[in-house]
Amino acid sequence: MLAPTLQFVVAPGLVGASTLAARRWGVRQGGIVSAFPAIVGPLLLIAAQEHGTAFAAKAASGTLLGLVALSGFAVAYGRTALHAGWRASLAAGWVTAAGITALLAAVDAGPLAGLAAATLSLAVAYRSLPACAPAPEAAAAHRWDLPLRMALTAVLVVSLTEAAGRLGPVVGGLLAALPVLASVLAVFTHAQQGAAAGCTLLRGMLSGMAGFVVFCVLVALLVDRAGVAATFVAAALAAVAAQAASARARPA
Repeated sequence: MLAPTLQFVVAPGLVGASTLAARRWGVRQGGIVSAFPAIVGPLLLIAAQEHGTAFAAKAASGTLLGLVALSGFAVAYGRTALHAGWRASLAAGWVTAAGITALLAAVDAGPLAGLAAATLSLAVAYRSLPACAPAPEAAAAHRWDLPLRMALTAVLVVSLTEAAGRLGPVVGGLLAALPVLASVLAVFTHAQQGAAAGCTLLRGMLSGMAGFVVFCVLVALLVDRAGVAATFVAAALAAVAAQAASARARPA
């Protein structure tokens, strides 16, 4: 029952929350909300329940390493968007993310190495994206806009979940970090509000990844020792605290 809930409720729900946050508080805040580990959390929980805590710990380390691919996507998309439309930007982002993922698939990094790679790549990506002018206010959204975003997210998450379950903990962890939400939100924001808004959203997403990173580190370090329930509760609370701090921080 948990897997269908993840695929059809949790991930699309996060896209819906991010979209509404962007409309209410601005594109940057929407990006920060989108970085919350509401997708990777259930994925790792399913991994722990179906394959054991050692598998989940490795998957969490793989997810940290996979943030290098997410960072590459953000830079490629954002830089391409400065002089191209969303189609070319999306293609550049996914080609970059896929290439990085392929290179990292053979790497069996532990949680500390994953943490270092994630932290460095996110920081470099954030600095590599231009600090765009404040995005213009969005025009009134079509009625189909939010349902379409959520439906596309569900399709992508279902596809990645099926692939991750067949490819082992490290590759599964890498796939969990692929830019599913970033793709959907960046494309819609770029198409509707322009490249500056798309860059602002991606910078917000990158700056909000602290909660995601903290969650994965705690799962990787604790799930084998403290058990599933205690680890996931502690990781979720820590992620909420980190996300709140990110939301309050001023953009650099």
